[in-house]
Amino acid sequence: MHQDNKNKRINITPLVFLGVGLILIFIGFILTRLYFFGVHSDYFVAETSDNILLALLHGLRFDLATIALLNSLLLLFLFVSIWFRALFKANMVMVFVYLFFVSVSAIIINFMDTVYFPYTGRRSGLEVLSMANDVVSQLPELILVYWWYVVGSILIYFLYAVLFFKVSKRLKPIFMPKFWVVLLCLVLTVVFVLAGRGGFQSKPIRALNAYSYPSSGLGALVLNTPFSLLKEDADHLEKVAYFASDSDLLMAIADKNKSISSDSEIKKHNVVILILESFGLEYLGPPYGLKSYAPFLEELSEKGRFFPNGIANGRRSIEAIPSVLVGVPSLMSEAFMRSPYQSNVMHGLGEIVKPYGYSTAFFHGAKNGSMYFDDTTYRFGFDRYFGLNEYPDSSQFDGQWGIFDEPFLKFTVNEMDKMSKPFMAGIFTISSHPPYTLPDQYVDKIQEGDIPMHRVIQYSDIALRRFFEEAATKDWYKDTLFVLTADHTSDNFDPRFASSLGRHQVPIILYQPNQEIDNGVITDMAQQIDIPATIVDYLNLPEQEKILPFGRSLLEQNARADAIIKEDDAFWLLSQGKYVKLPMAEGALVETGELPKTFTKPAGLVQPVNLEKLEQRLKAYIQIYTNGLIDNSLYNFSSEKKQ
Repeated sequence: MHQDNKNKRINITPLVFLGVGLILIFIGFILTRLYFFGVHSDYFVAETSDNILLALLHGLRFDLATIALLNSLLLLFLFVSIWFRALFKANMVMVFVYLFFVSVSAIIINFMDTVYFPYTGRRSGLEVLSMANDVVSQLPELILVYWWYVVGSILIYFLYAVLFFKVSKRLKPIFMPKFWVVLLCLVLTVVFVLAGRGGFQSKPIRALNAYSYPSSGLGALVLNTPFSLLKEDADHLEKVAYFASDSDLLMAIADKNKSISSDSEIKKHNVVILILESFGLEYLGPPYGLKSYAPFLEELSEKGRFFPNGIANGRRSIEAIPSVLVGVPSLMSEAFMRSPYQSNVMHGLGEIVKPYGYSTAFFHGAKNGSMYFDDTTYRFGFDRYFGLNEYPDSSQFDGQWGIFDEPFLKFTVNEMDKMSKPFMAGIFTISSHPPYTLPDQYVDKIQEGDIPMHRVIQYSDIALRRFFEEAATKDWYKDTLFVLTADHTSDNFDPRFASSLGRHQVPIILYQPNQEIDNGVITDMAQQIDIPATIVDYLNLPEQEKILPFGRSLLEQNARADAIIKEDDAFWLLSQGKYVKLPMAEGALVETGELPKTFTKPAGLVQPVNLEKLEQRLKAYIQIYTNGLIDNSLYNFSSEKKQ
C-alpha cells in the first residue's frame, strides 16, 4: 500500500536541487558585486554612502533577473521531465551540469569584468565581441598579467563543483502528490517570470533602469555583466522628433556653429595627429592635476594652443578613432565601427586631404588588427598602416600589446620622412596602458607614482619628447601642424576627477613650430570631434560639406563652444561652464548644473547662460545624430546649412 502511494507521487528532488543551487549562485553574484565595489571603490568616491548601500540593494533585483533568465530553460525542461521516474538520475546530472557550465560561468564573467571596467566605465555588453580577436591573440600574455583572476576563476569553479556535488548527495528523495506538483510548477513559473522581468512594473527592467536609481553615477554598481550581455541589443536606433522641421533644428545650433572660412589660399602643410593612450588631464601638474607626470606635454601646451577644457567624446580607444578622424561623437552603447551604421557615408580626414596631393599613413605600435584600427583607418582614407608587423625589430616588443613607444615613435618619424610631401599622419601610442610595462633601461630610472599608471605615463611622455626632438631635425618639421589629444582617460588618483565628467577630461593641444596659429591657453570647451573641422580650417580646404555638424574649428575662439558625450545612460552637453544632462530613461527630467571644479572657468562670459538654449542644442545634436545615422543623412546638415 505504501509503495502504491509512492508511485502516485512525483519525485521533485531535481527541483529542490535546482532551488538550492540557485541560492548558492545568488550568493556568488552578491559576493562578486561586493568584490567589484571593493576593487573600484575610488570610482564611486563622489557618491554618498547611503546611495552606495541603496545601489547594492537595488543590484539584487538585477541579480535575480539574471539568474531567472539564465535558468528558465532548465526549469521548463524539469517541468516536463520530473514526471518520468526513469529520468530521475538524468535530471540530477542535468541540473548539476547546467548550473556548473551556465550559472557558474555567469559568476565568472561578472568576476572577470572587474578587470575591464576601468577602461570603459560601464559593464561590458555585446560590444566586447568585437574584441574577441584581440583577446585570443593576446591570451597567453593576459593570463600572465591577470593570473590572479585566472586562479580565482578556477577556484570558483572548483568550489561550486564541490558544493553542488555535496548538495546532490545529501538530498534525500522528496515525493509530492501530482496536484501539488502542478501547483508548485505554476508558482515557480510566476516567481521566475516576476524575477526575470524585475518586478511588477509594466515593462521588464533594462540596463537603463540601473542608472535611474539611486544615482546615475552608480549604474555600473547596480548592474551585473551577464545582465548587460543578455539584455543589451545591438544599437538599432529609433528616430527622435524634438524638432518638427529642419529649420527649427538648425536654428537650435545656429548660435554655436560657424562656417569654416575657405577664402584663403590652400596650405600644403603637413598634419600629424597624435592620439596619446590614456593621457587624462589629471596627469598634468597644477593648476590642473595635483602633480605633473607629463612634463614634456606641459611644455608643448605652453608653446602651442592649449585647451584645458578638452573632452574625449568616448571612453574607449575604438571610439576615439571615429571621433578624431571623422568627427563622430560616441553616443551609442556600441562603438560606431561595430554598429549597424558603420557602412554609412563617412568622410575621414584621409579622404578629405587626398585630392590635394597628400600622402597619408597611420601608425599604431600594437599588433595588426588590434581593435580593427588598420581596417578603420583605411576606411577613413589613410593609404598605409604601420603596426607591429611593419616594425623591423621584434626585440622592442613589450610582451603584450606591441612595440614600446620610444622606438616605435622614432620609427614613425623615419617613415614620415620617406613620405611624399605634404603628408598627413595619424599616430596612436600604446605604452601608457596596463600591465604598466617599462623597457628594461627605464625600470630603475622612472620613479614610482601614486598609482602604477604614473610610471608608464612618464615613460610615454619621455618617448614623446624624443619624437619631437627627432622630428625637429627634419626639413618638414616647421611646416607641420601637430594635433595632440588622448583617446580617453584612465586610472584616477585625483579624487576631483572621479566624476562622470572628470573621466572625460583630456588635454587638446595644437602645436605649429612656426607659430602660424595663435597660441595660449584657451578656456573654451573643446572636444575630439572638433579636430577634423580644425584641420580643414587650418589648411583652408573648401571641404565644409564633408564636416559633420557636431564639431567646430578650434582656431577660432568661441566661448559658446560645446562638448557632447554619453555617460551614465544619459546625454550631456557641456558649454559655458554649465552642463545639461538628458537621461535616456523615459519620463526622466532634464538636469542642469555647474561643471566640476576640474574644468577651467571660461573667460569672457558676461551674459548669463541660457540653459534653455543649451537644452535645445543638446536635443538638436541628438536628433541630427540619431536620425542621421538611421537615414544615412548626417552630411545633409553641412556647414553651409548653418550659415
